[in-house]
Amino acid sequence: MPLSCQDTEPRAVTILILEQFAMIAFSSTIEPLREANWVAGKPLYKWTVVSHDGKPVRASNGLMLQVDGAIQDVAFSPIVIVCSSFDPQLHTTPAMLGWLRRQARRGAMVGAVETGAHVLARAGLLDGYRATIHWENAPAFAEEFPEVRLTATLFEIDRRRFTASGASAAMDMMLAMIAEQAGQKVASGIADEFIYNRMRQAQSPQRLPVSDRLRARNPRLRRLLGFFERMLTETVEVADMAASEGISVREVQRLFKTHLGVSPKAYHRRLRLQHAQALLRQTDMAIGDIASNCGFSSGADFSRAYRRAFARRPIDDSGAVYLSS
Repeated sequence: MPLSCQDTEPRAVTILILEQFAMIAFSSTIEPLREANWVAGKPLYKWTVVSHDGKPVRASNGLMLQVDGAIQDVAFSPIVIVCSSFDPQLHTTPAMLGWLRRQARRGAMVGAVETGAHVLARAGLLDGYRATIHWENAPAFAEEFPEVRLTATLFEIDRRRFTASGASAAMDMMLAMIAEQAGQKVASGIADEFIYNRMRQAQSPQRLPVSDRLRARNPRLRRLLGFFERMLTETVEVADMAASEGISVREVQRLFKTHLGVSPKAYHRRLRLQHAQALLRQTDMAIGDIASNCGFSSGADFSRAYRRAFARRPIDDSGAVYLSS
């Protein structure tokens, strides 16, 4: 809802931080609010930072942050933002989920940055909504919360829910929200003050294309790499890839060996193993189900490949604890 010129009271924002939250994502969330007040020349926003119990919270960089109080101290806030990072499932409490549900029922705009979307999804607040989360957490999130319309964008604002995928994405999302609420002039002024010279749109992708990350310049190799990234749940025959490009199997193998130093099959297996590792660490899926989901013919084949790739067993990366809601 836009701020009108008749508004005399600043809009209240409550930021809930969890253990191991990302300090840069937190700063990208709160600093635009501070700067909005400066640019507008009047208090548009006020904010309160809370933890589940009112005690200081340690960020992922090791710094402790004092908070203003506990969630129980806030009966209602028009805007609520959850900020977390590593292992949000380990730091989510039933009381926290209940508090978030009550805020939503009372009409609050409820959002999250980085892995905070996991907390909102656990509370059932993202069912049927578009949402995004950090790309590392996306595979596990999609498996656990199929009712959420997960995207790979920088941020999503869908009715009274909003999510940002990471640190700089939080800045883009906050600027977009401030533009909607206080006007584009204020949002642009904030960006100028921060020397943030390109406000990205919500639909911007989180990551560079894999071909750019690997500095692959050959156009055929770029297309083949993109094909592999879309096929993480099954094996791919090199002959089929060659046919799609109208080249020989030997030419596909040469492209991978010359530019990446590995065979096509080895490269794709590594991608599927990385996908499996994310599912092991971030979900409670059975190891056998993960092996099948990632295109391995048997649990034994998966275990052998996993040990070779990571020098540890799949079971060593599984068994995350999920608190009941």
